[in-house]
Order: sequence, then structure tokens, then C-alpha cells
Amino acid sequence: MSIKKKLSVVALFVASALSTSALSASALAAEGDNLKNPKFVEDSSYALGVLMGKNIQQVVETQKDFIVYNQAKIIEGLNQTLDGKSKLDDKQLEQQLRQLDQELAAVVAKQEAQDAKDNADKGAEFRKEYAKKDGVKSTKSGLLYRVEAGGAAGDSKVEPTDTVKVHYQGKLINGEEFDSSYKRGEPIEFQLNQLIPGWIEGIPLINKGGKIELVIPPELGYGEHATGNIPPNSTLIFNIELLDVKKANAAGKK
Repeated sequence: MSIKKKLSVVALFVASALSTSALSASALAAEGDNLKNPKFVEDSSYALGVLMGKNIQQVVETQKDFIVYNQAKIIEGLNQTLDGKSKLDDKQLEQQLRQLDQELAAVVAKQEAQDAKDNADKGAEFRKEYAKKDGVKSTKSGLLYRVEAGGAAGDSKVEPTDTVKVHYQGKLINGEEFDSSYKRGEPIEFQLNQLIPGWIEGIPLINKGGKIELVIPPELGYGEHATGNIPPNSTLIFNIELLDVKKANAAGKK
């Protein structure tokens, strides 16, 4: 989930309302004697309060770097609403929360832009130093690579339409791992031309059985967009083992 989605107050409260409605419907459907038991009603009332508190806590915790809420006002709003004395009607409530969302979105956008610039600068410096290492080569596009094992000699070059079977590990320049087929315990197959440009260009530099390390600049990776655990403008490091290649035209040969 993106930062913007996590920070959406409207989305969080809509989700809360839906889950609470489902809970109420389920409880009413049971039609058990416990619904008239004072102890059960007390415990359930407390549990409902905890549920509401957790949803509020999620909002407060997620947004703490951007806004410090007034806890007394949160409790006041909750109590007055339960007493049927809320100062806001539904339209006013929606208006206030949407304004809050807009303010948060603006702050997050500014932060993401700064993060993207910082990532681009740090990545450029990292690639500059990496290029000085023994055995490292570069392509015209800016891809950096180091072949650890060339693979089977005489094999035809891997083409973009081929399907490759690989083991791989993906890291950021700070060493944080964001993906690994090794950790999943099994290799994976891709049609090469469905992957990021850095892979499409880099994997054909080895043959079946080969191993290669790729350092991929943002423009050959995911660019300015954040993807999963990969921040925007990230330089990516991949260690790839090419286990097998299925030629695209193999099916037509008998």
C-alpha cells in the first residue's frame, strides 16, 4: 500500500464503518440469549470501544510524522457523537476529513519528491564508485554489470522473447533486500521481454548456467515510481543465476 493510501482518513473510516456493520449484522443473526446477558453486553461494549480505539490509533500512528492530533478533542468528538450531540453533520464531517486528506497528500507529495531526488543523487554516487571495481563493465544505456560465470559456451544468445528460469536476489544500495527467489526456495520463470529494461539488457550478457551481478539505474528499473518496497528513483542491485532458457521458437520445431 502506498503512503498516500495509508494516510487517507476517509478510507480508514469507511473501512471501519464497513467492518463494524458486518460485525453488527453477524451478531444480530446469531439471536442468542447472550445478547440479553448484562455481562456479555458489557464485554461486547468494551470490545466495540477497543475496535474503535484501534482504528483511531491506526490513524494517529500512521500520520504522527505529519500531524499531532489533540487526543482530548478526539475523545470529545467520540463522546458527543455517542450522546447524539455531535457538532458536525455528515456533510461537515466529510468536508473536514477531505480537507485533512488534501493537506496530508500535499505534504506527502513534497516529501516523496525530495526522497526521489535524494535517491537519484545517492544512486548516481553509488554507481560511480561501483564502476571502479574490478571486472565491472557498462553498456551505453548506463547498465553496470559484472559477470561471475559466463555459462555454457556455444549456446545461442538469449533473446527478449525467450523464457528464462532464474534464481535471483534484489537489493537496494543500502543493502536492504526487497526480493529473493532463494528465500522463497524455488527459482522462477519469466518471459524476458516482460521484465524491466535492465533485465532485458543484462540477462543476454550470460548463457545458461551463468551468473551475473547487475546494477541498474532508475531509468532501466522502475524510474520515478515507488513499487512495493522499492522507493522512487532507486538504483537496483540484482544477483542473477540463469538456470535455463526456453527458446521462443522451440515449440515450432519438431
